[in-house]
Amino acid sequence: MYSNNTLTHKQAKILGFLQDFRRGSGTAPTYREISKHFGFKSTKAAADHVHALERKGYIRRHGGRSRGIEVLSAEKAFANDVIAVPILGNIPAGYPEEQTEYWHGTLAIDQAILGASRGHRLFALRVNGDSMEGRGIHKGDWAVADADTHPHEGDVVVAFIDGQNTLKTLAEEKGRYFLKAENPNYSDLVAISEMAVAGVVKAIIRRVG
Repeated sequence: MYSNNTLTHKQAKILGFLQDFRRGSGTAPTYREISKHFGFKSTKAAADHVHALERKGYIRRHGGRSRGIEVLSAEKAFANDVIAVPILGNIPAGYPEEQTEYWHGTLAIDQAILGASRGHRLFALRVNGDSMEGRGIHKGDWAVADADTHPHEGDVVVAFIDGQNTLKTLAEEKGRYFLKAENPNYSDLVAISEMAVAGVVKAIIRRVG
């Protein structure tokens, strides 16, 4: 399952913390505990985020109770088996491009799709280009990547190469890694000076219709 929503990156992180806290302790955290976890200087910052979550229909506050935050189980709220993944712009699946990072909402994705990646640094990118069609990845798809998974040869990765980023297959030949296109119309990419993997793609999500 997946859905678009209007949570900011910080709100999505706080919502996940509320869920994890309840699973671990059976109750909700206080504003002070939220502030401590996220490094806020005052409980007002935590309260403001919680109020925003309530306005958007993800939680309900019960006044007069220090642990009165209830994460809703209705369709609009995240269920316990759903992960909020922040969207980080677009990713070229074609020729590398310079890219400016920006948060643009979140995707809600069933944990079963992402396997053991819960709790990892996940991010989603909109695919732009056709160099990965051989792996079933098309323009307009969402690529969900895990920044905490060690990349291996054959993985589809979000990579930075010589100051630009792209989506390609990580390949290796004679002890040297390079980025392999999965479309014969594109050349493989070999770093001139540097190459780094920002995340290993764990799921491709496509909107139908």
